[in-house]
Amino acid sequence: MTFPLFDLHCDTAFEMEKRGEGLTENNLAVSLTHAKKISPYVQVMAFWTPQTLSDEAGWQAFLRVYHHFMDDPAVKAQRVRIGSYSASDGRPTLLFSIEDGRILAGDLSRLNALHALGVRIFTPFWAGENILGGAHDTDKGLSPFGRESLQKALALGMIPDLSHASVASAREILSLAEAAERPVIASHSNAYDLCPASRNLHREELQRIISCGGLIGLNLHKPFLSADGDATLSDLLRQIDYFLEHGAEKNLALGGDLDGSTPIPEIQTVGDYQKLWERLLHEGFPTSIVNDLFFGNASRFAESYFR
Repeated sequence: MTFPLFDLHCDTAFEMEKRGEGLTENNLAVSLTHAKKISPYVQVMAFWTPQTLSDEAGWQAFLRVYHHFMDDPAVKAQRVRIGSYSASDGRPTLLFSIEDGRILAGDLSRLNALHALGVRIFTPFWAGENILGGAHDTDKGLSPFGRESLQKALALGMIPDLSHASVASAREILSLAEAAERPVIASHSNAYDLCPASRNLHREELQRIISCGGLIGLNLHKPFLSADGDATLSDLLRQIDYFLEHGAEKNLALGGDLDGSTPIPEIQTVGDYQKLWERLLHEGFPTSIVNDLFFGNASRFAESYFR
């Protein structure tokens, strides 16, 4: 069987450059081979930078990873669509995000450069405190440069991503987006009420994402699904039930964090999402809900914001 998939977050591009792997076939969780039963398929590729590097060295590392990805044979042969969304294009579509905006290194013009390279999702933080403000493991909000960066990103048409933000930063970002009448997403975050990890969404953030027409991508990382860190597919279903019960029927998507996490045992590659599809239908979830979770909600969002 084939199934559709729009996944909001993976770290595959970073791992490809690190290991010298290709996109078509590799030893990673995301590849065109793993995705051969997925149609249509849209994958957001996040460009992440290790914190061992300085902000400026991080910018140079991003450029290396980006160009390694763009030089991939499958990309150069146009076997995939890059950087913009079209529901009618039969090829896999790969969209770009930045994870950890510290690589701006105080230079707002780099947002223009990122936009020109096709980056449409801006995740300001990863961990700790950076030039933009506080990540999830701090109680810090946005810095003055962080507020300026988010305002410029919104003006350029980028979508802010709350995943990895502190509660204070997340709520400031939501306020900036609301003032600009733009949505935000949490590309790879779960519900704090079910698993009180600092990376998960509090109920206020959830409701404000829904109100602004944003998206929430469910993360497969075991410690963000279960407090004891020993999560399975059943814990992922609990998260889905929770978000649906709290009004996110048209806002819920998938953001597995594959190649950047320790995923549940049932889903080790992107092709294994089929097991979730089948389990949801077996459990009696309406086909319309399953389709929207896997593809419809993110596709409609992309039609508006990732053209």
